[in-house]
Amino acid sequence: MTIRIANGECVARSLRKIFPQDETLPFNEAMCEGEYCLPVYGDAFCSMRAEAYGVSLTDYLKKSPRDALRTIGRFGRAELYFDGDMFCAVNALTLLAFLEQEGYSGELWFNHIEQDASATVLSRFPLPKIDWSAAYECIFLKKQPCKTGVALFDDALPLFFAYKQTDNELLRYARKHAEREERALIRDMMERFRPYGLSDCAAKRFIDRAKEPL
Repeated sequence: MTIRIANGECVARSLRKIFPQDETLPFNEAMCEGEYCLPVYGDAFCSMRAEAYGVSLTDYLKKSPRDALRTIGRFGRAELYFDGDMFCAVNALTLLAFLEQEGYSGELWFNHIEQDASATVLSRFPLPKIDWSAAYECIFLKKQPCKTGVALFDDALPLFFAYKQTDNELLRYARKHAEREERALIRDMMERFRPYGLSDCAAKRFIDRAKEPL
């Protein structure tokens, strides 16, 4: 059996239409926000995720893929569908660390998809058997650059460190264009900073922070 894990609800809906016979799961996380710990999907991890999203733990667990992922051992193959931006790279890294943590032994394939919430596959390749938990620890806990050997990840992950800086190019851009109408500025930032994979909510957070006194 195959499970297909998508980077969000929109892609998951498309995949269900294409592969109605397979299990499809949206990976509803935004790992570029908040704080981090191990084990992935342990109690402390889930509490940190809820705090990062500003929701109760109960509400977080309703949307979290945690419980569904704990049954992944019954699937002989997992197909991951993520695009190549930073947002997706840190999510995919977290997912892979969890699968390794759970001892998942099935086939792992990565489908690089268009950055348009569709399920259009640009390339597909098997994921190497590396220490994904160590890569997670290096990036999130030690806050150090780490090479995974997957070019897509290694190109995108360095942007995570820029994103987490207290003063970065996104904040400076929002501050420089603070006089613009908010919705137009949000759209502009999402397009200008596409390699980050900014959502409208993330762009608004930077705009709000830009209004704070220096």
